[in-house]
Amino acid sequence: MFSPSLNALVCDDAATELLAIDHDALVGLCVRALRDCPEGTVLDRFSGEIGPQVSQHSLQVRDGQHISNTQFIGYLSHGCDPNCRLDMANFELVALRPIAANERVTIDYAATEDRLHIQFACSCGAPSCRGWITGRNDPVSEAGRQHLTARGLCPAGL
Repeated sequence: MFSPSLNALVCDDAATELLAIDHDALVGLCVRALRDCPEGTVLDRFSGEIGPQVSQHSLQVRDGQHISNTQFIGYLSHGCDPNCRLDMANFELVALRPIAANERVTIDYAATEDRLHIQFACSCGAPSCRGWITGRNDPVSEAGRQHLTARGLCPAGL
């Protein structure tokens, strides 16, 4: 059970009172909503360092440019059916649907990333789960093909 007083790193800034960083046994560091948020809520207006370096906690803001050292954005979990989207023009995290208090905040990594720092097996649990997560321009790696084939998810021609 998520407990902001025990597990989360909560900023005192009033603009960040909607989110907290938590440690989840399944995914590691993640972001959770601190209270119920309706669809369309701007959960975070973020800033950080922008440059060409791709890292585990950076996110692509435009071709060849990534943002890092953000308070929350670098710790968002992937979801194939995400509850949020990143608006990279306005540097905002926006709820795509209602989000319950303590719910993990998710985005689809392929929505912002041309290439991922590291491809990985997905365990999001969504009915539409793709099984292996890549950037939108990444070919599925050999490890991904093997993983998808083992799960019976490998499409023909992959």
